[in-house]
Amino acid sequence: MCAFSPEEDSMFEKTGAAVFRRLRKTRNPADLLAVVSSAHKEFERAYDTAPAEARAVVACRAGCDACCHVPVGVQAHEVLIVAQHVQTHFSPVELDELIERAASHRAAFAGRSSLERMTMRKPCVLLREGSCSVYDARPEACRSHHSHNAEACRVNLESGREDVDVYIPGVRGRMFAVMLGIDQAVAEAGFDGRAYDFGSALHEALTDALCASRWVRREAAFSESCREAGNEGDDGDSGVMHAEGYFQ
Repeated sequence: MCAFSPEEDSMFEKTGAAVFRRLRKTRNPADLLAVVSSAHKEFERAYDTAPAEARAVVACRAGCDACCHVPVGVQAHEVLIVAQHVQTHFSPVELDELIERAASHRAAFAGRSSLERMTMRKPCVLLREGSCSVYDARPEACRSHHSHNAEACRVNLESGREDVDVYIPGVRGRMFAVMLGIDQAVAEAGFDGRAYDFGSALHEALTDALCASRWVRREAAFSESCREAGNEGDDGDSGVMHAEGYFQ
């Protein structure tokens, strides 16, 4: 467990326990993703109750998209929530265009080393005119990230490195506690805890209807080619969430 403050630790425990309890009680497989998706409201609550002085320095605005050009590691449920949103709200033409962009991303991701994957700087396949086209269903990492300096984000993007620390301590820990609580609860309930590259896994989710079925059966939802980039020589366990008995 990371070093949370007592308040952040409480947020992790309460969020995770609630999600775990609801997943265990849900009998209709079609309702499982909705349980996880509904927990995303905890991000808003965590932000709204952050110290006022921390929220006052948040520089993130619509059209500020530097953070939408870096690789995003996600859990399977996040991908499936986005895919469900896309299939409900995108037109057939928009869906076809998205699948094409995701296929290009996946091909580029698969053809690179782990180091090259981690340093990829390409626009997210869901970025539209500088804004997220699935904002209400966006991944947890996107919900959790806040910066105090938009220009520094642009500098980091152009350099390909995080030369300037843009994080806001009074916000970041709270958001991360919620994110970790949700993901740990999903893993505790027996669902896929592997870390995936968002663009690659989204392509597979939109072109293979069995991905969601595998997740419901508590199997690996996506193929190995969609796994998040890890450090060279790691054991393939990088970023994987394991059941550790937190919420039993």
